[in-house]
Amino acid sequence: MDLLESVKRGSLSHQLVKAGRLVNVLGLENLRRAFETRQISQTHLDLYAYIDVEGTPVTEIARRKGVSKQAVSKLVREMVKIGCLEIVSDPNDARVKKVFFKTSGRFSITHGLESLQSIDEDLKGQMGEAAYERLLDSVSSLLPVLDALSQPAQSPEEEPTR
Repeated sequence: MDLLESVKRGSLSHQLVKAGRLVNVLGLENLRRAFETRQISQTHLDLYAYIDVEGTPVTEIARRKGVSKQAVSKLVREMVKIGCLEIVSDPNDARVKKVFFKTSGRFSITHGLESLQSIDEDLKGQMGEAAYERLLDSVSSLLPVLDALSQPAQSPEEEPTR
């Protein structure tokens, strides 16, 4: 094994990124099979992580994703056309359009999640139940740490005064 491979193999961050990429590949293929369409791309699939179950405004999705409202609007329109998402006007402010997962039919979020859960079942079968559960616990405990690390640090001028 050369030095680069050794460094990559010894890096948890690199291994998580690589594992995430491979899970995305498997997830996209499972979703395409479950939804019986090749129209869904990785870009569409990435959007799911930014949408809350109770609906999320397009502007909030764009903010979370760090892209323009126009870019998100285009993806959302494509996914509405495919049948994966729906857009509803906010009852409190008609100017705000909220994006929701479809909850019924061939393209429902439940159907999509079931197709992704099959990856977990495959992993359990390959790794064994105990190893799978240990890894799940480890990654679950890692998420809040990564979340905290990803929050922007306050600069001295932003710190609250006492």
